[in-house]
This record gives sequence, structure tokens and C-alpha cells, in this order.
Amino acid sequence: LYSELSIYKITTKDMIFQIPAPTGAVSAKFLENIGELENKGVEVLIGGIPAKTENFSWDVSLNFSRNKNKLKDLIEGITITTLNSTNSGNVSIVAEVGGSVGDIYGTVWDRDESGNLLVNAEGLPIASSDKVYLGNAQPDWIAGLSNTLTYKNFALRFLIDARFGGEIYSGTSASLDNSGASERSLQYRNGGVVLDAINTSTNAQNTVNITAQDYWGRYSTIAENYVYDQTNIRLREFALSYNLPSSAAEKIGMRSASIGLIGRNLFFFSKKAEDIDPEVALGTSLSSQGIAVNNVPTVKSLGLNISLKF
Repeated sequence: LYSELSIYKITTKDMIFQIPAPTGAVSAKFLENIGELENKGVEVLIGGIPAKTENFSWDVSLNFSRNKNKLKDLIEGITITTLNSTNSGNVSIVAEVGGSVGDIYGTVWDRDESGNLLVNAEGLPIASSDKVYLGNAQPDWIAGLSNTLTYKNFALRFLIDARFGGEIYSGTSASLDNSGASERSLQYRNGGVVLDAINTSTNAQNTVNITAQDYWGRYSTIAENYVYDQTNIRLREFALSYNLPSSAAEKIGMRSASIGLIGRNLFFFSKKAEDIDPEVALGTSLSSQGIAVNNVPTVKSLGLNISLKF
């Protein structure tokens, strides 16, 4: 049995951030080495060999980590900057002094003081004029479980990864709803819908019927409807192999030989995310996390591995 524990606090200065350009500049924003970011976290590794006999062994290891960041400073006169946003501008990934890099801000369905949903005179949902905090793209915890089991000349290895927490805006889901290509958009297709809301033109209960096309066209622009928990557990890798006995390998002129099947990203379980793999985002940088818009999903692969040593 073995274990490792790491607790850290790291301060990074002069990071690359986009900040608003001065009035009259050719570009609206420019890159500059500014800011101070503090990361605090813990990493734990536990492993061992629970079982071992002459012909069988089982090696297992578990690791999990947690990291939280806090933006301590940007530049004089600026306390918030937008790292990324959707083309429509309904979602932004921001870095704000006192907050965490990767904070997600987006539009919500407008409500009155009593919490009732609001629609306009045409009976359509009203998006808020201001964006509000909808979550953060960074996970609360990340964990991995690795197992290797061997029996005589056979070996089975699999790796399970887990991510807990963190949010993502699915522009993919919004696009599918807007175009009527999702299963959800079948709702209200026959007969339309009268939304249970307050109509702002009458300040009374809404009675206006709208078509499914109009409903989904407006609903899909409201960011809060498409922010999902990224919690997911996936089979990252699965491999089964057979090592040819040394005596047999030598007879065919080799020092060793093995053959095996290997699969990667075979399946995952997701708590909330719809239409997307919650692992995908616009990119791998901090500024690209938290938004997924028509991204190529994680590749699922299955292959044959042959190893020959002469």
C-alpha cells in the first residue's frame, strides 16, 4: 500500500489576458501580460496490490484532486475582462477580481418581483437585459481509478475517470432547438402553447398562443436554459492483452510477443448535459472552457495492438 498527499498554493503573475483597448484604438481589445491569479488545491494518490498469487495479481490506484482559483488583481482601473463569449453575446466567460477565472455569465428568463416569468405582448419569453452569474467552468473534484489485473499470460487494464461539478453552456443544444432538429423541439409543434407567465402588455396572466417555432426561437436565446452540470464518469481506457510465453516466442525467432484489444472513451455517464459530451469545450485554455458550440465529440476508438520484439 502506498499513498501521496500534496497541498499547494501557487500565485501566478503576468498572465496573458485580453483587456479593453483605449478609446480610439484600432482594435477593441488587446493582449497584455497582467494580473495575479492564486490557485489552491490538494492532490491525493492511494494505491496498492490487494491480491497477489503465483498466477494472479491485482494492482489498483486511486487519485483525486481539487483546485480553486481566485483572481487577485488585473490592472489599474480594470476589475473585469471577458475571456470568451458566444457570437450572439448571450453568454460570456469572464475573469473578475475577487472571482474565479472561468465564471460563466449569461442571460436569464426575465421575471417580476414575485418570480413570475414574463412574456411580451406577442406572448414570447423575454430575456434579461443583463447577464447574471450562472456557474463556473472549473470542476470541484477530478478523480481517476486505474486497475490492472493479470492472470498467467493474460492482462486486463482499465481506467475510469470522473469529474464532479463545474458548468458548461451548450450552444449545441440551443442551436438544435432553434432549428427544430432536437427531440425537445417536438413539444408544442401541434397547437402551439400559451406560456404560464405574466404578459407585460397587460400586467395580467398571459393568454397569447404562440407557435412552437416562435417559442423555441426565443427560448433558445436565453442562456440559463442551456447551462448544464459537467459531472460525468467515463471509461477512459479498457485493454485486454495476451503475452505469448517466452518459450513459444523464441521458437518463432522473437524475444517476446503480445496481442491485445484496446478501447478508449467507450462510454460515459453524465448527470445533466444533453446533446454534448460534457468534456468538450471550444478549446483547452482557461478562456475556452465553459462553452460548447457544435464541437466535435470526444473520439471513441477500438483497436488491435500487436507487439513483437526481435
